[in-house]
Amino acid sequence: MAKRGRPTKYKPEYCQKLIDFFDIEPYEDREIPHYDKNTGKVVVWKDIKRMPNKLPTLRDFAKKIKVHISNVYDWVNPEASSYQKKFHDAFIHAKEIRKWFLIQNGLQGLYPPLSFKFVAINCTDVEDIHLAPYDQIGVTGRVYMKGDVNGAIVRIRCRKLLD
Repeated sequence: MAKRGRPTKYKPEYCQKLIDFFDIEPYEDREIPHYDKNTGKVVVWKDIKRMPNKLPTLRDFAKKIKVHISNVYDWVNPEASSYQKKFHDAFIHAKEIRKWFLIQNGLQGLYPPLSFKFVAINCTDVEDIHLAPYDQIGVTGRVYMKGDVNGAIVRIRCRKLLD
């Protein structure tokens, strides 16, 4: 017997719309006018300040297309009944764009360093690298630890090799 229920709100054009939504410039340069102290009207000079744009999220995309976020989550979830493979692939591409966006702004110094680190670790596949004493070299789970010339070790993610 066929499944019954409300038809999905998914449209094939959402794949390209998702990529376009995420593929924005990471920052913009804004002119900041400085006025004459005496008159307050004449612009004496202008500074240019680099400002980060808002980080694109799936929630904001759902809001833009006027669909509840839970529906959009279902489109990217292979276990959901309304799963959409092409949309899932577009979301993977959009996450890579968002990672680039975040890294560009972080390298430009547009985010506070700890905030940048927190978001990069929790919203992308970026990992924190820890240094440990040389005597702790070994294999722990999926992390391979290797000594370097300074007598410390660096955690290296080996997910691609082990999976």
